[in-house]
Amino acid sequence: MVFKTRLTLAFGLFTLTLCVLFAALLVESLTELEDHLVETFLIQEATYLISRYQQDPVQAVLPDLGQLKGYFSSADSLPQWLVELAPGYHQTEEFHVLVSEIDDRLYLYLVYDESRGVLDQQESTLLLFMGLLILVVLIIGLLLARYQANLLAKPINVLASQVDRVNTANPEITPLSSNDEIGRLSWAYADLVARLREFIEREQAFTRYASHELMTPLSIMRNNLELLQHQDTSPEIQQRAVTRMREAVQRMQQQIEVFLMLAREERMQSNVQAIDWQQLLGDVKNRFAQMELHIELSDPGEVHANELAVHTIVENILSNVVRHGQQHNGRTEAWLKVHANGLEVSNLASESADQKSAGYGLGHEINRKLCQAVGWQFKTNEDGGRFTARVEFG
Repeated sequence: MVFKTRLTLAFGLFTLTLCVLFAALLVESLTELEDHLVETFLIQEATYLISRYQQDPVQAVLPDLGQLKGYFSSADSLPQWLVELAPGYHQTEEFHVLVSEIDDRLYLYLVYDESRGVLDQQESTLLLFMGLLILVVLIIGLLLARYQANLLAKPINVLASQVDRVNTANPEITPLSSNDEIGRLSWAYADLVARLREFIEREQAFTRYASHELMTPLSIMRNNLELLQHQDTSPEIQQRAVTRMREAVQRMQQQIEVFLMLAREERMQSNVQAIDWQQLLGDVKNRFAQMELHIELSDPGEVHANELAVHTIVENILSNVVRHGQQHNGRTEAWLKVHANGLEVSNLASESADQKSAGYGLGHEINRKLCQAVGWQFKTNEDGGRFTARVEFG
């Protein structure tokens, strides 16, 4: 059963319940009103008859109208069941009786036959009218309920339609503008879909990063494996090949760890420590021994960050320099400066370097993501053939 139908039935049942309760309350109110009017009428009639009797007993004519009858206690026609009633007002299922004392030996009995009353005579008409009234109110209530159900279900249908049309490759939901529970539900769905989209983007980025960054260590391992396959390779060369393969495996392990941290909803707040720039720059210089790398360390102060992320940022920048920098005497020359506000690497770009190429741009994207993860900013600039990559500490 759809939501609109359930809502309409709920409204209809509520309307029907209210109508039945109102009808029952109305009938009960009319009955109580009739009883009160009858009692008042009998008291007034008894007062009048007693007054007439006291003035002239002959003039006191008792009513005998079928619906209302009067008796004196001295009358032979007095029904036996009336004799047993004490002075006062009495009510049975069929009769209203008022017993009034005229003197010590005489009582006046007024009997009103309820079965001949207006309400009882019109009972079937009244019930029919109440039934028709309930039916009309119920129909109007169902129509209003259906209309209201359509209004309430409209934003739900809009939200459901958006969810059905979500593109799994690029999921997105536009939240509703209403400020009610359904609006808040749509915002929750939109937030969930946004996190899902970010997760997909991180997964896709992980694939791009891994395929891009792992090519170099895999190439090193492949070349050294081919070198080891030659039987005439000297033990010294074999040892260097094994060392290079071990370094390549270590580098792959570090890169995969960094990419997994980027792929998860983390800001690399784990393993945060003060960066030892002397050691880090020394490792970098050894790692890029094929470069003419000029390092300037000018009182950077104490910088706290994820050491693996910082190491990866510096290595990625220098790797791009090696791939795309201008060579002089077979070596790429670069300048690395570390100061209190950040670090920067500058080099002369080669004439064939295309900064918009996939590899070049992806390297910058990796650095930008890593810097964002540790709370830093990554910027690049080219001026007159000189390329500068700058990392600004948070």
